[in-house]
Amino acid sequence: MAFLFIGELAAETGFNTQQQTGNLESQVINIFAENCALAGCHAGTPPMMNLKLTEDEFLQRTVNQPSIENPKMLRIKPGEPDSSYLIQKIMGAEGIIGQKMPFGRDPLSSAQIATIIEWIKQMKAADVANLEAPSPDPVLPFNAWKVVNIPTARMVDRGNYLFLISHRFFPKLDTGYDTFFGLDGSGIIFLNLGYAFTNNLFVNLGRSNAADNVQLDVKYGLKQQYPGNKFPVAAAVQTSINWQSEKRPGLDRMRSEAFKYSFQAILSSQLHENVGLTVSPGILLNQDSETDGEDALITIGVGGRAHVWKSISLIGEWVPIISGYTPTATFGEINRFDTWGGGIELSVGAHAFQIIVTNSAGLTTDQYMRGGGLDLGEGDFRLGFNIFRPLQF
Repeated sequence: MAFLFIGELAAETGFNTQQQTGNLESQVINIFAENCALAGCHAGTPPMMNLKLTEDEFLQRTVNQPSIENPKMLRIKPGEPDSSYLIQKIMGAEGIIGQKMPFGRDPLSSAQIATIIEWIKQMKAADVANLEAPSPDPVLPFNAWKVVNIPTARMVDRGNYLFLISHRFFPKLDTGYDTFFGLDGSGIIFLNLGYAFTNNLFVNLGRSNAADNVQLDVKYGLKQQYPGNKFPVAAAVQTSINWQSEKRPGLDRMRSEAFKYSFQAILSSQLHENVGLTVSPGILLNQDSETDGEDALITIGVGGRAHVWKSISLIGEWVPIISGYTPTATFGEINRFDTWGGGIELSVGAHAFQIIVTNSAGLTTDQYMRGGGLDLGEGDFRLGFNIFRPLQF
């Protein structure tokens, strides 16, 4: 029934078959760019289903390219709209895998669908026989921009924003039903919004309610990992400035001890199709807001991700302190142990949601580097979550 509708649709919209294919092509590219080539969907790194529908790669990713969802069909088969899987997806034809396109947005109009159908009808195989192969997408060892707390080498696509909310429930899980296993208690929140000025330069501003900690990050991507790389690693660096802006009796908010400075090098690698590893050595200056002139804190964060099923992965990290430990407190809790965290990650497109357990109440860079307050040996840990959402305006 869907394909009987194709001919009727073109006729009803009164298509002029003399229209130039080039003009139709630009219209079609514009239709998909406006409706599908959005952050977290069919744009950026990686695009959903490896289908990038941006103007610069539309033809290479669609024409004569097999669908990942249905490899027996081409996304666009020249001259044959009824054999093109992309037409089935935008029409919501019976038998498609997944959701109708555009996902989560208003469906394309009859006129827009007719334009796409007519363009495919007029397309001749000889005209697209010499299309360049699509450029490879970078390998992503991690779906999110953090493992739990430590940063990964993943960058945000140029011109996009990244919104992050991190939350930790302060009561321990073993407090039982009286606090609903910690979920009824107070929480530590970290709100962030960042912008990618280029594909390699990302600036982020965030604030945590623990000591009213304001954090400014600058992250720079040095290298991405691609299939077949001689050195299969992605690399980035990140520097952070933290300001404990909490008002303290008799103390100036702008005192030098309230500012902390950190630097982290980030090396991430996809060791296997389903396994990623990251190492992030870091240094923190002025770790204790109560002391002046203490030693620098040095840590080496290690994190991993293992894909287990569909969009679900297991994640974990450990941030051992190598030198410079000074007893400090976060949210009134003494940091006595190296920070660790782990959990389950769900990723959809470029968006990621993590449910985690951890021993640390700290969320900002200077807080989690200083350690956590709960002893895993005694079975103590707390629940939390992270939400990563790329945005495009």
